[in-house]
Formats: sequence, structure tokens, C-alpha cells
Amino acid sequence: MTTAYTPQQNGVAETKNRTVMNMVRSMLSDKNIPKTFWAEAVNWTIYVLNMCPTLAVKNVTLEEAWSEVKPSINHFWVFCCIAHVHVPEERRIKLDNINIICVLLGVSEESKGYRLFDPVAKRIVVSGDVILKKKSNGNGM
Repeated sequence: MTTAYTPQQNGVAETKNRTVMNMVRSMLSDKNIPKTFWAEAVNWTIYVLNMCPTLAVKNVTLEEAWSEVKPSINHFWVFCCIAHVHVPEERRIKLDNINIICVLLGVSEESKGYRLFDPVAKRIVVSGDVILKKKSNGNGM
């Protein structure tokens, strides 16, 4: 049993949790994102950490240790950067915009695409047909 309010007694598990929560807090704060998006930030943080080398598994990534394939990070972008998402012809009518402006939340677990937030429709969009801007305006949503 550990003493109440002494997370340092939990060892490695608490250190990992603290690392994740510090990264999440930093990402939400830096981009002025509402706390309601904390789960998206946690998912992205865990995804990034799994793609980073670690001493725990002899300087390989956790993904590489699991799958024995070195992961690519070419699809990494800044959390909450601006994205232009193409709207397929079948989902628009004459004179509709061919893209919508969204905010990148991470990668999709269901498909090879990105998870994005459409601030106008206030919904999550999953798409692989996006153009991402290198820098966000810092205002988030």
C-alpha cells in the first residue's frame, strides 16, 4: 500500500503517467484548446511516445520492439495545426467548397487517415485526403 498523495511511491507507472499528463497539459495550453479535447491529446501523446526510442527496450521504439518494424514518422504533424480537408464530390452540391478547414487531433485508429475537428460543424472528421499547414496560428479552436 502507498501513502495517500505520494505518487512518487508508485515508481515507473506514476512517472509515465506524469510524463503523459505534462505533455497533454502543455499541448492544450500552447494551442489554447478546451480541456474537453484532453482525450485526443492523450491519444496523440501516447502515439508519439510509442514511436520514440526508449532505454526500457534497448534504444528502439516501443512500436519497433512490438512489431519488429522500424516505424515511420513522416506523417507526424503539430497537434492542432490547421488542415484543409477535401470534401468528396459525392458529399457536396454545386458551388459548395471543395475543402473545409479543420484542426488536426491525431491519427485514426480505424483507417489510414487523420482525426480532425471541424470547428464550424463541431464534429470529428476522419480523412486521409488533407493538406496540413506546417504552423498553427496558435489559437486552436
